[in-house]
Amino acid sequence: MRFSLSALLLSLAYALPAPGAATLVHRYSFSEGSGALITDSVGGANGAVLGAGATWATTGQLTLPGGSSGSAAYVDLPNGIISSLNGISIESWHTPLTTNSWGRVWDFGSTTGGELAGPGGGGTGLDYLILSNSIGTDPNRQRVEWRNEDPAGGGIATFDTNNPNPNGTEVHSVVTVTQTGPATSSVSYYKNGVLVNGASMPFVLASINDVNNWLGRSNWTGDQNLNASYNEFRIYSEPLQPWEVAIANINGPDMLIPEPSRIALVALGIVGVLARRRR
Repeated sequence: MRFSLSALLLSLAYALPAPGAATLVHRYSFSEGSGALITDSVGGANGAVLGAGATWATTGQLTLPGGSSGSAAYVDLPNGIISSLNGISIESWHTPLTTNSWGRVWDFGSTTGGELAGPGGGGTGLDYLILSNSIGTDPNRQRVEWRNEDPAGGGIATFDTNNPNPNGTEVHSVVTVTQTGPATSSVSYYKNGVLVNGASMPFVLASINDVNNWLGRSNWTGDQNLNASYNEFRIYSEPLQPWEVAIANINGPDMLIPEPSRIALVALGIVGVLARRRR
């Protein structure tokens, strides 16, 4: 009986899809504690805090003040961070503190103002893939939007969710992009470990001119910057599987998704405990 249980658990562990396909390529843990540097501990694509009003917490979080894109702080990440990938998972843990009109959890793309080196400037968003923390000032709705207008003519694709983001409560969000054809992708949005919406969109990541890659700021100048605390932000080079998203939500921002070998060790540990209890 003990052998059968062990074999069963090991078989289940190795039958799971291998998470190695979704390679973690960028990880920002916001543990710096001070200064403007945002360290990428995996890919070396370090970012920077630009603008005024950001504060650091001793618990490893960066708080952005929200407000006007002309002055308020946001995080700027390097150019080309998503357009170089065929598929992607964008994962974040953030806590919204107030509701800002169209505040962005993240926004990767370009604007009529070109590449911006600091607050202000900008204009109309052209190319981008975004996750908004609210639709307008409604914190009970979020939007995933993909626009391909740099150069013009590509169009826009959007889907919304009706899922509250209470101020003061940490949110785990994952947006995955799977390229399904030469010019099409499947996009999914998970919140707190659960798939809440998704759609097929007529774009691929390579089409994005991602020169303004931001946390907490929009490529539309009229949108407000987000007032939120960021705990962790990750980018994977492939879509996470639903069970991987669920595990990440359970583990929280300080643990990575286990490899199959670690899952097998956990299974063996369970077998050992059960065997000792039967003696």
